[in-house]
Amino acid sequence: MQGSDLVTSVHPGSNVKGTVGGANWCFLLPSLQLGRIACLGRPSIPSLVTLAQLGDDVTVCAQAGGLRRIRKTIGVDALRTVSLLEVERPDRVPLADASVDLVVIPQLPRLRPARRNGLQQEAARLLKPDGLAYLELRSLVAGPGGGSDGRAGGLGEGAVFWLAPAIGEVRAAAPLHDPQAIEFLERRLQPRLLRRQFLRRPGRVLVRHPAVTRIVHRRGALLGRPGERLRPALPRYLRDAAAAAGFQVDESRWALAAPGEYPSQKVLVFLFGAEGDAPESVVKITRDASLNPRLENEWRALTLLSERGIGTDGTVPRPQFFGLHAGVAVLGESAIKGERFSKRTQATADCPYARATVEWLLDLGTRTAAEARTDARGALSKLEPLFERFSQIYRLDTAEKDFLRARIAALADGGNGLPLVFQHGDPGPWNVLITPDGRPGFLDWEAAEPLGMPLWDLFHFLRSYGVIVSRAAGTRDPLHSFAEQYLAQSALGLLLVESTRRFCALSGLAPGLVEPLFYVCWIHRAVKEAATRPPHRLEQGRYINVLRRTMAQRDAPGLRHLFASGDY
Repeated sequence: MQGSDLVTSVHPGSNVKGTVGGANWCFLLPSLQLGRIACLGRPSIPSLVTLAQLGDDVTVCAQAGGLRRIRKTIGVDALRTVSLLEVERPDRVPLADASVDLVVIPQLPRLRPARRNGLQQEAARLLKPDGLAYLELRSLVAGPGGGSDGRAGGLGEGAVFWLAPAIGEVRAAAPLHDPQAIEFLERRLQPRLLRRQFLRRPGRVLVRHPAVTRIVHRRGALLGRPGERLRPALPRYLRDAAAAAGFQVDESRWALAAPGEYPSQKVLVFLFGAEGDAPESVVKITRDASLNPRLENEWRALTLLSERGIGTDGTVPRPQFFGLHAGVAVLGESAIKGERFSKRTQATADCPYARATVEWLLDLGTRTAAEARTDARGALSKLEPLFERFSQIYRLDTAEKDFLRARIAALADGGNGLPLVFQHGDPGPWNVLITPDGRPGFLDWEAAEPLGMPLWDLFHFLRSYGVIVSRAAGTRDPLHSFAEQYLAQSALGLLLVESTRRFCALSGLAPGLVEPLFYVCWIHRAVKEAATRPPHRLEQGRYINVLRRTMAQRDAPGLRHLFASGDY
């Protein structure tokens, strides 16, 4: 029960929004073993964090003011492999010739031509024979003479990449000569221009819009020593990982995306065939080695699903290759063809795509339902550690503890009336695609449980879908949405009741266990959510408050209907 192990080891605040690393262009390099790095100028703090993780040592050559900003923000002790070297000019640094594996020039677009040339000449001096320099070019004019052709004084001819957004950390990259890959990324990264976000942070919203990236030509270039010519090929470490499993991707076209604001979100490399902008495969790469178990769990889950013939109709990715490189996990899987659920849904209880998703989850559960066996008892034994971790994270009064502990005990003692199922683990609408023929496809099996709890996927999907339905009707608060849809009587609540009853009839789940499954589901979600919230904001979490609301209103009509086991 690997997914449970990942949950019970959660630490509050370990996956907080806005703390994701930078320097995502590193994943364009031939290898993520970066060796010795020199930054000729001050990099952003997120970029420096990533460089320190991937490099053996990093020397930041910058003026005193820039170094003070680094010390003030993260402190020298936080990055043990980083040396801060004060220089008057970063194009004249006291480092030996041919001593650096990677030279980074963070602020080239802001400098005058003479200073740019000086930095490039200094980079050429510092590079080892097989070293690389990374720099960015930005101009309102595309093509030769406009900063987009990858030529730099003193260095070789570079591999040039289209980058987005226009300003800030790189979130997307593709070879400049591949307009179809670029178009794919533009569609994928198209932000929703929500009025409240635009009013709060207009600059941040606008620079991420594809229209702005077409005006501000932002390019990245990898360059070698003088006379060397580089091409924007798929990085060697990805080709090697695929080849080790018998997959040849040397000729694949590709595009890179590093979306999201959470450290747990992966860098994605999309692999395309000779033509077209629909990817055939997706490669997921962890940003930090501590997150490798997530991809290891997904690899195991997809392998098991493939062996059982589940999702072979294009609704589940097929596992292709898995490996470790420079300490981080690399997972290759087939791409699901489809459109985001959020773009197709009608946001009603009768939405055919929502109902198809419910049916798929019910089918997964009924097909994989198994009576409690020796290994299943081992899985059930992890419920108590889950509750203990929950009790450590959140403040509970005695009545709450007693109530929830009794529900844990009811599941642990469920016997053959509690069939365990193959559980997706995170089937929110954000992880669902709608295929061209209208079927749901499920992404991100990182939290999968081969011996998981029945109905949890259904509860999780419908709670999240309820937020979409409520927002369409004007209710924006997720807790109010839950009360509208599932505590009161509603059309969506009726769908939950009907689906639950059908599952019990088909799987052998004892109807009396629906109530403890419901409450313990939100315990599980609350523990997972704790990683995304700083410790001082744990009690404002979405799932702890869903749980408290359901305990306080356990006689609500929607819950009475759901738990009415005598009617099954």
